[in-house]
Parts: sequence; structure tokens; C-alpha cells
Amino acid sequence: MKNALTSSHIFYCYMDDFYTGGGSEIQTSALIKAVHHYLDSLFQMSVNDMMEEVYRVTRMNMSETEKRQFYEKHVKPMHLVIDKNGNVTIELKK
Repeated sequence: MKNALTSSHIFYCYMDDFYTGGGSEIQTSALIKAVHHYLDSLFQMSVNDMMEEVYRVTRMNMSETEKRQFYEKHVKPMHLVIDKNGNVTIELKK
């Protein structure tokens, strides 16, 4: 059932119409796809471009090894933080 819906580009359906006991999985899949689509439409960035701009505006003269160490220690582990109101920020490792 899920494969037939997906191949027909039908990602949402009323559970009462297609209930087979596995409705939770279909619902979760539809929600995840919708979240991915929404995020893709809002947010796309290149961390490499960001770091080049950071090095430029700070006028840092770092070796490739120093850049890689900084990236691995502070940038790569960055993560999203969602506050109690649902607002999202990106935090670097401190």
C-alpha cells in the first residue's frame, strides 16, 4: 500500500481510507517528508563558504591544519537548539 501511494506521489492520505494496522508508520513517514521539504525550502547553506567568509572578515591567517582543527572542534559539532517557544538557533560547541 505504501509503495503504491509513494510511486503515485501521494504522501498524505486519510487513515480511515487505508487503515491496515500500520497507520503510524505511514503517518510518521508523511510528517518526516513534510519537515524535510519545509526545511529545504527555508534553509540551505555551505559551511565551507561560511568558514571562508569568517576567515576573510576576521583576517585570520591560519594553516590548513589549524583550520581543520578549528572546524573539527567547534564547527562540525554545531547543533540546533529549540527554545520553549519553538524558536531555533544554531550553537557551536563551546
